Amino acid sequence: MDIIVTTPKKEIATSKKEGDYVKKHGGQWFRTFKYKPKVEAGDKIYFVEAGAIKGYGIVREVSSASATKCDVTGREWKGKYIVKYDTWHWLKAPVEFKGFRGIRYIERIPWLKELLRGGKKW
Repeated sequence: MDIIVTTPKKEIATSKKEGDYVKKHGGQWFRTFKYKPKVEAGDKIYFVEAGAIKGYGIVREVSSASATKCDVTGREWKGKYIVKYDTWHWLKAPVEFKGFRGIRYIERIPWLKELLRGGKKW
């Protein structure tokens, strides 16, 4: 099941820095969660940044985690679960979507599901 999460405004610059690092040196991106999201390898994790869904990663692994250290920033991310992805895809055009806390499941938002999966024109 595909999910959407928000990158907080104060983390957007850090997210770009991490993305640039992974593109240049390889590796993976990750997101930690308090609760286990209903995703598995092959599902998509979309990101809202500054009021729009701009891209997504393909989930590679979901596992338990106590804390994970970012190789780029040295920051310790806490969470019981970690979703790892090592690919990134930009959308052809951003989709307006208000930021939020937590997780949203694409399956539960029919208009967005149809739009993101190619059923409607951008």
